[in-house]
Amino acid sequence: MPRYAEVHHEQWIAAPAAIVRAQFADLDHHIQANVHPKLRFEVLARSPRSARFVQEVRLLGIRQRDVFERQIEADGSIVDRSVEGFNRGGSLDFRFHSEARGGQAGTRVDITIRLPLPPVIGPLLRPLLESQVRKEVTAAALEDRADIEQRGYPRRGASPASAQLRGQMSTPA
Repeated sequence: MPRYAEVHHEQWIAAPAAIVRAQFADLDHHIQANVHPKLRFEVLARSPRSARFVQEVRLLGIRQRDVFERQIEADGSIVDRSVEGFNRGGSLDFRFHSEARGGQAGTRVDITIRLPLPPVIGPLLRPLLESQVRKEVTAAALEDRADIEQRGYPRRGASPASAQLRGQMSTPA
């Protein structure tokens, strides 16, 4: 039975939940706008509420390549599961909650990352891995926030996929 490193992160974004969910789900936008410079994505397949994609990242000095299967739930939450690669069996979970802060409407994004640990040395690596993942997820969440709040998602000329996502995400099915 695999053991996991698990990291939780919360990010508040000054935008409606429908926009935040759509931006997080829009892989084409992330690729075209280079939202996360340390990550590389390649979309392999997609449907309105799912996708299969490759994600490459360098973590603890090791290049990690994973194939993820994405499921967008009826409530708009997103679950990415690694089905192939370095972190097979791991997952990224994104939950979106409308929440005002300081009198301003916005969205709280709860992010949970679970990565499998190697059987023998995993428990020894857990604190180091969790620390590095926490650093990387914090940076990535701030990049998403900047993309939405400062650059303005969706931008003019946005991909047809992003328009479709916004329409689907505005009201959970």
